[in-house]
Amino acid sequence: MTLITRTSEILENSGVVYRNGTATGAFEVLRNETADLVIGNVEVTRVLRKWFHPTVNYLQDEMTFCLPKAQQAPTWDNLVIIFQWSTWVATFLSLVIMGLVFHFFYYREHSNATKWPTNSLLMTFSMLLGWGATFEPKSPTFRILIFAWLCFSINMGISYESFLRSFLMHPRFEKQISSEADLIQSGIPLGGREIYRSYFETNNASSFYLYRKYNSTTFSEGVRRAALQRNFAVVSSRRQAVYQDQKLGKGAPLIYCFPESNNMYKYGVAILTRRWFPMLERFNNIIRSVTENGLIDKWMNELLIHTVSSEEASTIVPLSIQNLLGAFMFIGFMYACSIVIFLGEVIMGVIGKRRRVKKFKCKCSW
Repeated sequence: MTLITRTSEILENSGVVYRNGTATGAFEVLRNETADLVIGNVEVTRVLRKWFHPTVNYLQDEMTFCLPKAQQAPTWDNLVIIFQWSTWVATFLSLVIMGLVFHFFYYREHSNATKWPTNSLLMTFSMLLGWGATFEPKSPTFRILIFAWLCFSINMGISYESFLRSFLMHPRFEKQISSEADLIQSGIPLGGREIYRSYFETNNASSFYLYRKYNSTTFSEGVRRAALQRNFAVVSSRRQAVYQDQKLGKGAPLIYCFPESNNMYKYGVAILTRRWFPMLERFNNIIRSVTENGLIDKWMNELLIHTVSSEEASTIVPLSIQNLLGAFMFIGFMYACSIVIFLGEVIMGVIGKRRRVKKFKCKCSW
C-alpha cells in the first residue's frame, strides 16, 4: 500500500458541498471517489455527514473573530494620566486654598509681608513636591495647618511616585476590541470565507449588521490584512489564526482573537473519508489512541511554543525618551514660558525707561 498525496494548486480549495450532492474543490474529488481522504481543518456538518463518512474528532477548535492586536498607548501623557482629572482638580483647588490660608496667617503674623500671595503659593507648592519651605509660624493654628498639609503632601507624593514607576515599567496599551459590540462600534471592516456568512443570517440586530458588512475573502488574506495592514477583522478558527500569526510575526503576536466567552461556536475537527471507506475503523482507533495519550496536545504546544516565549520576552523593554516624553514636553513648555516672561520684563523695562526719560525732558523744558 502506497500513500499518494495531492495538493490543490488553488489556495484554500476545500470547496462546498450542496444539498443535492454536487460538490466543488477537494470535496468534489472525494465525492467522485478519486481520493480516499481529505485532511485539513474540516468542520463536519450535517451535509458532509450525509455524503461522506468522517472519522472521530481528533481536535477541538473555535470559530471566532481575529483582529489587529492593540498597540501601545501614547507615552507623552505618562506624567498626567496617573491620576484621574478629578484628582488633579481636587489637588489644584487644595493647593490654592491652602496657599491663600497660609498667606493670611503669614501676613497677619509678619508686618513686613507683602500683600500678594505669590510667595505663599510657591511655598505651598514646594511642600506638595516634597521640597523645603519657610513659613516661620507663630500661632498653634498655623502650625497645625502646616502639619496637616505636610501629611497630605507626603501621601500624594508617595502615591504619585509609586504609580509613575508602575507606568514606566509596564507599558500601557490601547483598548482591545474583544466583543461583537466593540467590533461594531469600531467600524473596522470584517469578513472571511464565504461559507461563514450564513452564520450571521439571524434576526439579531448585531448579526444583521455583521452580515451586511461581511466581505468574502480567503483565510490567509484575511489574517494577513489583520496582522500586517491592521485594518481587518477575520472570521477564522483560533488554532489556524494563531499558527498563521506566528508565521507572519516570526514569533511576535500581531493579531488578537476574541476570548472563549465571546466565541461564535466550537466545533470538532475530523478527517473526511469517502463513503464506505474500508479503513475508517482503523483510522478511528489510531485517532482515539493518539488523543487519549495526549499526543495531540503535545504536538500543538510544540508547534506554538515559540510564540509564547517570544511574547513573554518582549514584555520587558528598556526605557526610552518616548516613555519620558511628557517630562521633556513639560520642561520645554516651562522654559518657553520663562523666556516669554523674561522678554516681557525687558520690553516693559524699556518702555518704562522711555516714559521716565520723556517725563524728565518735559520737566527740564519747564
